[in-house]
Amino acid sequence: IDLLSDAIAKVTGITPKLDTGGGTSDARFITSCCPVAEFGLVGTSMHRVDEAVPISELRDLSEIYAQILDRVFA
Repeated sequence: IDLLSDAIAKVTGITPKLDTGGGTSDARFITSCCPVAEFGLVGTSMHRVDEAVPISELRDLSEIYAQILDRVFA
């Protein structure tokens, strides 16, 4: 979880809020028995017709994944 949080903060300058209270994810049911990380893009059109996200957010997402891989395989 720290690895993901650190990568998000490095790329976006935002420290992520760690909780399982939003959305309808099943993560809230297993968080008491193991670490859980949900990560991805958010937006008002998610899972709807004409779902869209800004290209800049896709670039940030890709860079966050790259940061994680760099640290895991360094």
